[in-house]
Amino acid sequence: MPEHLEDTTFTAALVADLDRRVDALLAGDALALSPLAHRETTARLKGLVTAFSHPASAHHHDVRLLPVATRLVELLSVAQTPSGLFDSTNLASPPDTAFTVNDLCLTAELAGRESALAGVASGLRAVAERTLPPLLTGGVHTPNHRWEISSALARLGALLGAPDVVRGRVEEWLAEGVDLQADGMYSERSPLYAGAVSSPSLLVVADLLDRPDLLDPVRRNLEAFLPLLDEDGLLESVHSRRQDQHTAGHPGADLLLPYRRFALAEDRADFADAARTLQSHGVDGRSVLPELLAHPGLAGVLPAGSGRPWAGEAVLPASGLAVHAAGRTRTVVFGGSDQPAVGTIRSGTANTATFLRFRHGAAVLESLRLSTAFFGLGPFRSATLEQEAAGTFVLCQELRAGYYQPLAAADRDPAGDYPLGDEGRFHAAMAFGRRAVDAVELTTTVRVELLDDGADVTVGFSGAATSYALELSFRPGGTLTGAEPSADGARVLTGPELRYRVAGDEVVLVREGGGGAAGEHQPARYDGGEQYDYLQGSHAAAGERVYLTGRTPGVVRLRLRGGSR
Repeated sequence: MPEHLEDTTFTAALVADLDRRVDALLAGDALALSPLAHRETTARLKGLVTAFSHPASAHHHDVRLLPVATRLVELLSVAQTPSGLFDSTNLASPPDTAFTVNDLCLTAELAGRESALAGVASGLRAVAERTLPPLLTGGVHTPNHRWEISSALARLGALLGAPDVVRGRVEEWLAEGVDLQADGMYSERSPLYAGAVSSPSLLVVADLLDRPDLLDPVRRNLEAFLPLLDEDGLLESVHSRRQDQHTAGHPGADLLLPYRRFALAEDRADFADAARTLQSHGVDGRSVLPELLAHPGLAGVLPAGSGRPWAGEAVLPASGLAVHAAGRTRTVVFGGSDQPAVGTIRSGTANTATFLRFRHGAAVLESLRLSTAFFGLGPFRSATLEQEAAGTFVLCQELRAGYYQPLAAADRDPAGDYPLGDEGRFHAAMAFGRRAVDAVELTTTVRVELLDDGADVTVGFSGAATSYALELSFRPGGTLTGAEPSADGARVLTGPELRYRVAGDEVVLVREGGGGAAGEHQPARYDGGEQYDYLQGSHAAAGERVYLTGRTPGVVRLRLRGGSR
């Protein structure tokens, strides 16, 4: 990395944040951790060692930190199982151990630079040595775990002076290929795991095992996230296959150092702009400052950027995502659900029902969802995002249910003993696959035209006659006009216009049409579907909710606009 002057403002903010954390740790019960908290134990220890080592910290060479650090090493050693692995909710877990080992090795490296921390460094090295054999043979259960374990092994090889011992196993994982989609997203499509695991892990392997080819997938992933970073420092996550799909954006702090690294090394103004946006929302001294101690070049002054937020239109086809931003108005459309193909709600699949997000400044529509009363098959989820024309995208869902006819004579069992089978909605001993079926179908098509000041949304229904509810969920903190409480306490759009205002910013929605019948007599509720209801689960959205209701078949048009006063 080229030499750069130190960004002292950035470093000072990190030191101040870390000092606050260390103060709180010393004032509280720093040792009240269970054996399952090995990751937090190591993170606390990393913070203490960094504060003790950094010359700008108020705790630089503070002897009060030494007994606490020593005790944390002891707790970590006690938490280690005889196998050399650590337990979490996943018992004797190589991946969870790898997360701890990555922090542990960095902490041991920093502690080894301070004579007063020699005991801490020695204790961590002993723990590290016991983790090496099981990590050389242990398995994984998610895509990102491969890179986390590879990173941990690379760090162990460097710490223990045995890079050749780990290289073969790391190369075995890497030979599977980095799971980068054509649109730049890792296969899990998750801002959380891209930032916290995949990208930083690949960078560690690239550096320690001389694999510069691994820089390219990280660079491409950072490029893909540029249009997904909003003014709040959140990364769009509606397309994710992991738990962050259910939040209205995921904090982008974990991408700060990768953006800084490439901005400084390659003089990239766009990455510098992203790094500044993330820094403006606060920094995490406990996680970032240790990396700067190990790699001082990351603290350099960023190259000049545009100073403006990202604007334009971006499409991520493999993720089913489109983003349009102009000025303070931003629209996100999602049509990459896995649920239609998988047929169930499962961890590791994209199953959120949110298909549109919209904001103008501080006024944010966090979720637009649609449900129909159709055999408990759940809300609208589109597996496709088709670009019809420049700025216009089409989402589609086809639902099918039916009523089964009697079995043919050759398929009958007088004892009534038929195999338990899956009908698509439920299981029953009915031999569904051998029966004729009277089908009932409902097709929903959503067309979104993205504009600089908003979006036009057209929802069309064909097929069965039933009720529908469009649910708008706004970020709390604003004032709604145009919605009235219904008999069951929900708020419904009773007229043609809805306004949501936060300070001087507002989102305006105008409805045209209402399906096959007036909406005020339809149920103002969102139906999460039988897969939630049967387990008494909740699919409720957070925030200020308003419902637009009506009947199918037919068409309803929504005009979303943003403005400021």
